[in-house]
Amino acid sequence: MEERRLKLSYSSVSVYEKCPLQYKFLYVDKLPTIPTPALSFGESLHSALEWFYSGDTPHPPTLQQLLEKLDELWVSEGFQCLRADCHGNEIDQEEKYKAHAREVLTAFYYANAPNFRLPLALEHRFSLDLGEFVLTGRIDRVDRHPDGSYEIIDYKTNRRLPTLDQLREDLQLPIYQFAAGEIWGITPAKLTFYYLLPNQRYSTGGLDSERVEKSINRIREIAQRIQEGHFQPSRNPLCPWCDFNQHCPLMAQGRPELTSLARRYVDLLRRRKLIDEMMSELAERLNDLWGEDLPHTIEEEDFSLCRVFSDDGWSYQFIESKAREEIIEKKMEDETPTE
Repeated sequence: MEERRLKLSYSSVSVYEKCPLQYKFLYVDKLPTIPTPALSFGESLHSALEWFYSGDTPHPPTLQQLLEKLDELWVSEGFQCLRADCHGNEIDQEEKYKAHAREVLTAFYYANAPNFRLPLALEHRFSLDLGEFVLTGRIDRVDRHPDGSYEIIDYKTNRRLPTLDQLREDLQLPIYQFAAGEIWGITPAKLTFYYLLPNQRYSTGGLDSERVEKSINRIREIAQRIQEGHFQPSRNPLCPWCDFNQHCPLMAQGRPELTSLARRYVDLLRRRKLIDEMMSELAERLNDLWGEDLPHTIEEEDFSLCRVFSDDGWSYQFIESKAREEIIEKKMEDETPTE
């Protein structure tokens, strides 16, 4: 039986450089991962933009068509209902992401529709035999400009923009330039990371051959370490969010209860944030119901809310100042009916 060839992509190489043991868990052992809203959000935007540029006419679809296609192509995996509004109704986390995706695509549309042109390639998958391994990947978009030059564009849905040093060390653009030369025999004049959330482009000119060769050699060295079985764990700032903490010797350290407690702590932090949002909504709702003609309303920094009667037999009086916050709860007078 023929031995399976090692396949490496930008994503898998990045995982190995961050933590070789995480690479093993994910690509060798193939342990399951937890779907996340961020991944589904990014996949949905990529699919919508692929459709936007996949027509056969030089005219762009309308914004309404793009937003309708987003709904059609939306990936629901990874979303859960996590919060409730001030009326006690559940608010679907998925709907918040979908609304944000519509905002992102609307901004993209107005920035790009006026100069719309059909791309040379779209979501192009490649697989290049480099001897010791196979280099795989997917190029989001390749544009051919009126002057005959080419631009490789990769969409990003990160919330945090990278530093210049991170961009200089990143392997993705060198990989794409290398692949473009191997597939189409072209050298792009521009390489672009398009950050969709802030609607900003980070572009650079075509990379020199030395930079590209250095990047490919860096991947060759990683391939060799993988084939030799080097999978040591590496602590990094993303460890708390790793799917494999229960298997990691650096995190569990023989005491699985620590991992359980840490997960509960993080969950409570998330819940606290959701509670803060719910309280803010309740404050707005109470203000609306209280009426503008009454002397006291709930405000963000300084408020005094007179007695409010709830249906559980309690009355609540809230007093807040910059120095401290007090919540005074009093039993209603005549709590027990007299006969």
